[in-house]
Amino acid sequence: MSKSKPNKGGASPPVPILGARRRSNAVLRIPPPPTTSRGRATRDRLKAALTSLLQQHAFHEIRMEDIAASAGVRVSLIYHYFPSKEAVTSEVLADLLHAFASDISLRAKDISPLEAIHIANERMIALYASNPGAMRCLVETHQDMASFSAMWRALTLDWNRRIAGRITRQFPGAFQTESEFLALAYALAGTVDNFLYEYYVLGNSILREAHPTEAAVARFLTTIWYRTLYLQNPPKNSLLQASGFASISATKAK
Repeated sequence: MSKSKPNKGGASPPVPILGARRRSNAVLRIPPPPTTSRGRATRDRLKAALTSLLQQHAFHEIRMEDIAASAGVRVSLIYHYFPSKEAVTSEVLADLLHAFASDISLRAKDISPLEAIHIANERMIALYASNPGAMRCLVETHQDMASFSAMWRALTLDWNRRIAGRITRQFPGAFQTESEFLALAYALAGTVDNFLYEYYVLGNSILREAHPTEAAVARFLTTIWYRTLYLQNPPKNSLLQASGFASISATKAK
């Protein structure tokens, strides 16, 4: 991405936290939603363009000019739909996380603990695998961008409350406080997040060689999660390619 041109004349506008200068014609008001099918299609095309750019470039490298070029429109047209690059990005990320939250809320309730863990991991893997650029943007910039931070923390809290709730129902006397159950949930989910970030966002070749498919990744993470919670391996027929865990046990440790 090329560097943005400095503003000419007058006082310099505020510089965003990430360091990229705001265009001199950036607008402060939020444009109203488009009322025509053509307008809605253009707005969706702009979001799709940003999503595509995020697969190849970091958030701070992308300019409004790049979004316009990718969408095949004039830069000035973007401001009819979004006041800033941050606004486009926030909506793209919000759509992504809302779809994820809706998907996990539809999960069947009458399933075994092992199935629940596996489905949860499959959903999270699909999120990272299908949107590595957006996830990089969300994870790498959320500490600097207030809107991104709010979205990520809200999803993380909701996700971990679901995990903690299931653990509480299975082991009601394990801990004395809700925060302790939540702490365990954060530790388990954090392990998955870090692994998936390395695998899908950073493209760690070691992890990809060890577990070359999404199904293999899901089995691996599910087995780790199950062993952590139940202090034993899942049933043998569920280990499949993760069968190496069958030889790892406390009784065999020296």
